[in-house]
Amino acid sequence: MQSGLVALFLLCLSVIVVSAADRDSNQKFKACCARQRTADKECKRRFCDFRAINQKNLVHYLNMCSPRHDTVQQMWDCASSRVDHTECCKQKKVSPICMPYCEANKRAPSDYLHHLTCLQNFDSIRDCFQDYLNTHPNIFGE
Repeated sequence: MQSGLVALFLLCLSVIVVSAADRDSNQKFKACCARQRTADKECKRRFCDFRAINQKNLVHYLNMCSPRHDTVQQMWDCASSRVDHTECCKQKKVSPICMPYCEANKRAPSDYLHHLTCLQNFDSIRDCFQDYLNTHPNIFGE
């Protein structure tokens, strides 16, 4: 009986571990955003999704969420994993002036107007972030 309980426990534990490992990049991004308690709830609900934010709506996102505490930085940290994506960005032909956004192990530039030319590169940068999260945990280890 006791060995049966141990076997059941181990089976349940392995299911939990496998299901956590099977999360896709978008699920890891959303899980990270959910843990950012001070980030604006509406911004997280609307934009904490790799499919929901792109170069066409980025200005709207920044206008809406930038004034809301540290929301943009926290969501950026979740999307980027705070990792340097320079090599991926180079492979995707991101403009050299936009590389500071790829160097996500540093704080993202906050002078968005200065980098308006980077809008056309945003989807490539976002794709690098998403590619990384496909094979790595988010910043909370999930």
